Amino acid sequence: QWDLVCENRWISFTITTVQMAGALTGAFIVGYSSDRFGRRISLYTTQCLHLIFIAVSAFSNSWQLFAAMRFGTGMVGGATVVVSFPASMEFVGKKWRALLGAFPVWPTAAPFLALITYLYPNWRHFEYFICIVNIPILLGFFIAPESIRWLTVKGRIEEASKVACLIAKRNKKPPPNTAILDRIAEEERSQNRNFSSYSFIDLFRGKRMALITLRLWHTWFTSVVVYWCLILGVQNMSGNFYINFFLVSVIEIPAALLVLLWINKKNFGRRWSVASGNIVTSLGALGAIIATLTESSKAYYVNICVMISKFATTTAWSAMVPFTAELYPTVIRNLGFGCAGTASRVGGIVASQVMLLGGYMPYIIICILTAIDTCLILTLPETRGEILQDTLVDINKNNEKKYQFAVNDDGSQENGLSSKLKDNI
Repeated sequence: QWDLVCENRWISFTITTVQMAGALTGAFIVGYSSDRFGRRISLYTTQCLHLIFIAVSAFSNSWQLFAAMRFGTGMVGGATVVVSFPASMEFVGKKWRALLGAFPVWPTAAPFLALITYLYPNWRHFEYFICIVNIPILLGFFIAPESIRWLTVKGRIEEASKVACLIAKRNKKPPPNTAILDRIAEEERSQNRNFSSYSFIDLFRGKRMALITLRLWHTWFTSVVVYWCLILGVQNMSGNFYINFFLVSVIEIPAALLVLLWINKKNFGRRWSVASGNIVTSLGALGAIIATLTESSKAYYVNICVMISKFATTTAWSAMVPFTAELYPTVIRNLGFGCAGTASRVGGIVASQVMLLGGYMPYIIICILTAIDTCLILTLPETRGEILQDTLVDINKNNEKKYQFAVNDDGSQENGLSSKLKDNI
């Protein structure tokens, strides 16, 4: 439709770029709003907007209107990713954080996407389907509570206590001792007397926080450039497009689950989970370069190398998501996560243009970026097994190599939400 072939082929890539620009915008906006107004209201506002943009897309009568709606869809899609994971992670203890990051939500859904597009090749029918499946999500607004951590650092202790008691009740446990919440709120009040909102500048408050932020930005940028180059490159693989897309998507499921075997290991942790994924990704891309330059059996080997790289980059990404959220304190966690998401969307924009280079050039770029990122990721502090930080003081007062925590006699933590409280709810 709209004759997006031959000399107009650039339009389809431009629409993808526009969508990535929307995701960039949404990630930045919701990163701030969810730290300012709360996780719950930000999440479900984006879900309502998502439904609206998809519905309007289905009735687009020009590629320009469709592109505008893709910007909106990308904006709320990027926002959803930014707010949903940190909000979920703030409800669980340290042993479950890796599972949340590695749980293959997208990999499980993506193969169905291939099936749906095969069964309903008309893109308008596809948009109708997306609208329908999004409606039940809105019902979660009446079930999901606000983050206990966010309420606490905002000084809303009574509401945080109610949420903790509600969770305990649903789990059929007695009401927990929420005294730790008062201590966290008091610590935040001591450095932020009016519980005012934090800003982008706070991501660079202190040398340690600034270096963490810059390194995470590069990692997220690299991860998404690699990911989307491999996804968009499916059209250049040999064989049936739908089968290739299905295989490239479904391979993420074992990759995401496999990373759980080593992400919590003492001598591996978050850093080496990401770094090892980058190394294998670059090796797969190198193989694709060689296969592309070698005419004989080129298509067969390129497909294999792309699958290897896709598998490896998924393991790196699955470890990177919880790693990022763990490196930021509660007061700026969603802001930091959102800005990292913004950097990743820049990567998405770049990836759609990199694919226009064609041939083996995208794989060369993948090799270079992953090599640089591997060196940077190994300089970040390891967070495996550590409790989440809540304030900027917690981050900047710790040394560069390891988080330090004071443990009270009752088992509570001075610098974070008590693991004992988590166990009781």
